[in-house]
Amino acid sequence: MDTGTPHRAALADEPVGLRERRRRETQRDISDAALELFEAKGVAATTVDEIARAAGISPRTFFRYYATKEEAVFAPEDDTAAAVRRETLAAIRAGAPVAAALDTGWLRLLEAFDAQAPEGRAHSLRVRRLVQSEPALLAVALRNEAAGADALTDAAVDAAKADADVLTARALITAVGCTVRLAFDEWVRRAELGQDASVREIYVALRRGLAAYAGQITDDL
Repeated sequence: MDTGTPHRAALADEPVGLRERRRRETQRDISDAALELFEAKGVAATTVDEIARAAGISPRTFFRYYATKEEAVFAPEDDTAAAVRRETLAAIRAGAPVAAALDTGWLRLLEAFDAQAPEGRAHSLRVRRLVQSEPALLAVALRNEAAGADALTDAAVDAAKADADVLTARALITAVGCTVRLAFDEWVRRAELGQDASVREIYVALRRGLAAYAGQITDDL
């Protein structure tokens, strides 16, 4: 499960040790530096050395955290997102209906996203703007989304065993992921117009519309 949009909700799953806290702080420093440079110069014109210098680290340290400069703008998964991802995978592996498990997980994540402090939402908006305008960043976001879909599909196939319909499971999981992405795109569009929108509410509206559309489809083919 990955929206391509980092959020910094302060909702911890469990206490974090000092070493892990420092690691996350360094990752966020790198992400913040990459974001500012990408906004100022564009992705193509920005180098890893520049990002590392702005973050106060060496290029060698940069590559301990990120494989490419494009990945650096995406902040690390927070505790809430990690917990929801684990719980969703566990529910699917335990035999929960895939659509219901996905819906429950995304609603929790989007509610946490909406509950962020204003500065967190502002940061996420800056990232989404860049993703929409920079093909290299969009490619990373889509790759992350695909990796999440792979994990969820594997869980669904493991649960179904001999009755597994891999293609249908993948289609469902991909469709839900696309719906979430569209919800974030619409959130950005409304934000550009000065509207204070809820990503969760946009997602719910899209879900209802898709359900109504699906009801129009017949099996008489």
